[in-house]
Amino acid sequence: MRGFNNPAGLAAAAAGLISALLALWAMRGLPLGGLLLWFAPAPIFMAGLAFGPVIAWLAAATGAMVVAFSAHPFALAFYLALFAVPAALLVTLYLRPAGPDVSLPVMLLGLYPVALVALLAFVLDGQGGLEAALRDAVNQGARRMGLPLDSAMLDAVVRVKAAAVGFWTALLLIGNAALAQWFLRKRELSLTGWPDLAEARMPIWYLAALGLAGAAFALDGGTVTLSMLLLLTVPFFLMGVAAVHRRTRDRGARVWLLAGFYALMLVFLQFMAPAMVGLGLYEQWARRPAGTPMPPPQT
Repeated sequence: MRGFNNPAGLAAAAAGLISALLALWAMRGLPLGGLLLWFAPAPIFMAGLAFGPVIAWLAAATGAMVVAFSAHPFALAFYLALFAVPAALLVTLYLRPAGPDVSLPVMLLGLYPVALVALLAFVLDGQGGLEAALRDAVNQGARRMGLPLDSAMLDAVVRVKAAAVGFWTALLLIGNAALAQWFLRKRELSLTGWPDLAEARMPIWYLAALGLAGAAFALDGGTVTLSMLLLLTVPFFLMGVAAVHRRTRDRGARVWLLAGFYALMLVFLQFMAPAMVGLGLYEQWARRPAGTPMPPPQT
């Protein structure tokens, strides 16, 4: 280490401070905080994708220390669980010594939210369970917005609430990683090229886990098992969306095709999401052989 002459160390410190500042801006209720909060992982991604996994973890640790000294312990747990830890984990799993590998990060986007749901279910077991906590949160949110919910609608929202949060977290992390990679590539600072999520492949045991989650939901029918089942499909959903991008790559009207695709996704999500999961499964096991390795990191 060379003190202030060490670019990697400076990048870790700066990334951690900026990430914590974005999170604390929202936690203090300052203007635009609700928007800036969701960009908190981006500085950690930038530091990691430019200097490697160790720097990503140093940035995450720096941000965590700043939040710990500036906010409530619950805010620290929120920052670590949704921003710092998953961002550093994704960088670590992607920038492997043998070369960039997109499969493990995509798999993490399904397994990490499942682990959080399992942890919350365990912690809240003696307080009425996860479903009761979600019901209280939905009720409070509906009252604040002045939206009356009947019992049937409330039950439907509660059942998918945890899965929706996990899905949003996955999209949030992918968006911040893409933003960081775009920023670094513009300045020729990234260690790798653009990853292609369509190249991801889940191990066979992941499909077995998905089947077990489906069986558990069929037997139990509870909120926790439904959330785990839906969250385990997130990697295949992402692979399906990436496959659509790949199929339109050489089309002349690609922008319009993708615009129409995402419009359909927003309007008919209840139909398009299962279709994308099915396409992701097809991409992995039916259509193509093992993916070719990605190019080694740039020097």
